[in-house]
Amino acid sequence: MNTQHRETVTVTFNGIDKEVEYQPNAAVQALLNHAKHEFGAHNTPNNHLLSLFTEGGTELDDSMSATDAGVVPGMLLVLRQSTVKGGA
Repeated sequence: MNTQHRETVTVTFNGIDKEVEYQPNAAVQALLNHAKHEFGAHNTPNNHLLSLFTEGGTELDDSMSATDAGVVPGMLLVLRQSTVKGGA
């Protein structure tokens, strides 16, 4: 059994940058959850509205693997509120 390979990306949130580990073959949702925990954003009332975006403003699909979503080690991602997510 091989060990899970972990890489890191830089996530920026409210002007603060942090290095966050991720597994390339795991869903973007796992990276998103890890990023929320790193910034303590998982305890905020609107944490379910947060998504990860590329520097260019493209929202990453939570259901895709990090690799399939285009995430590469060392890239900068932005944690911010999504314009799409929300509940009725």
